[in-house]
This record gives sequence, structure tokens and C-alpha cells, in this order.
Amino acid sequence: MSYEYGSLSRPIEETLTTIQEWLMVVYRAEFLPAHRRSSRRTRRLRRIRGWNREIGRLVSGIDRVERETLPCIERDVGYTFQSPDGLLRILMDGSTRRLFFGILEEFPEEILPLPAKDIDILGKFPDNAQALALIGDVTLRLKILPGLHARVPGLVPLSDRWRLHEHKLGLLCRHHPTGRALEREKETLARAVLGLLYVEGGIDPLRAAVPLFMSGGPA
Repeated sequence: MSYEYGSLSRPIEETLTTIQEWLMVVYRAEFLPAHRRSSRRTRRLRRIRGWNREIGRLVSGIDRVERETLPCIERDVGYTFQSPDGLLRILMDGSTRRLFFGILEEFPEEILPLPAKDIDILGKFPDNAQALALIGDVTLRLKILPGLHARVPGLVPLSDRWRLHEHKLGLLCRHHPTGRALEREKETLARAVLGLLYVEGGIDPLRAAVPLFMSGGPA
């Protein structure tokens, strides 16, 4: 089923916690001793238990982002984000699609603990980083960096400074790139954060970030 794209009806962390608590209720309601279960029931219980664990890891990762990554970015650029959710959407890894779309496929809408649209939106978060990275890149070249053919310098050090890749929100099964692929992911994350700064705060916080990645910037 296709859902209209939009905003979540509640913050990301609260949305995930609601789903996690509901999955626990469903698991307890459907649990049967092993000798009384069909193989189909056993597979379903394993899926529910696995989703519950994965969402728990996402919630733990969100706590780490809010305690470490978010304050670091805000200190560096002198800007306070409207909420953590913008950054969390950027850091949501593509591996989470399987989790959220799997829940939608498993359960009918009428028993979900929140609108099905919200779960669908969670599954589409990995698209956010690419869109915001384009905004960040274009805005830097056209409004911040001098020259008609201004080139944005490598942003891997900025991504490392903010530990964006280390704090991505993904499942244990996610792919871990190396080499140039890893560099591209880090560049995309850094550009996406710069795009978010511009979308939320305008030109000033974006301009404040420039010394962090230009040569001679702060260590």
C-alpha cells in the first residue's frame, strides 16, 4: 500500500518506543510454549522478537546521537536545532527499510499502535540524507564559497569530527563500506548536515561551519 509522504505524528524516539512497547504486548499475547507452536507461529514470534531488539538498538543509538553528536555540531556552528529529528533522519541507515516495511507487511493497519503512514515514513528516512546533501552542496557553492566554479573541499574530516558515520542508526545486518565507498558515505552525511543547517537556520549556521572543513580550520 502507498502512503502520502509527510511528517511523523510524534517525535522519532517516541514513535520508536511506541512501536517497541506494542511489539512486546503482541509477543506476549501470541506466545505459546515451543511444544504447542506451529512452525509458522514460531517464525512469526522470531520476527517480532527480532524487530523488538532492533528497535531497542535504534533507540539506544538515538540516545548516543543526542548526547554526543548533536551537541558537538551545535557548539561548532553556534546553532541549536529545532529538534533532534532532522539529524536522526539523516543518520538512519538504509538497512532500517527492511525493519519498518516488514512490520507493515506483517500486521494489518487496524492493529498498529500508530498510523501506518508513520511507519512508512520511518522506512523512507534513508532518502533524506541524499536530498539534504544536494541542498548543502549547491548552497555552499552558490552562496558561501567564492568563485563561479567553487569546489567544496573534501568533507570526510568534518564527518569524522562530528562522528556522523560512527553514529549512523542501522541494523546489525547493515553493510559496512570500506575505502572510497566509506569516504563517499561520510561526505554525503557531512553535506546532508550542512544542508539541514541551511534549511533550518539559514545562511549563518552554514557559514559558521565553513572554517571547520576549509584548510586552516580548527582541529
